[in-house]
Amino acid sequence: MVELRITVTLKKTVEDSEGGSVLKALKLLGYDNVKDVRAGKVYFITLSKGNRQTGREFCEKLLANPVINECVVDE
Repeated sequence: MVELRITVTLKKTVEDSEGGSVLKALKLLGYDNVKDVRAGKVYFITLSKGNRQTGREFCEKLLANPVINECVVDE
């Protein structure tokens, strides 16, 4: 069995409004040492067979928009 962790985030060149909102809220709570926040999604997928390449295919076909997203697959 193979367990994949797939993290999908916006590319650094794309404005992350959710991350910006969290950053603003943290600063309002007094956490002045926080310099940046980027939001994303993490998928935990268990395969009966496959590998990291299968996870990359998931990214390309379903989980991520290659124009605006970055996708990292870990086993």
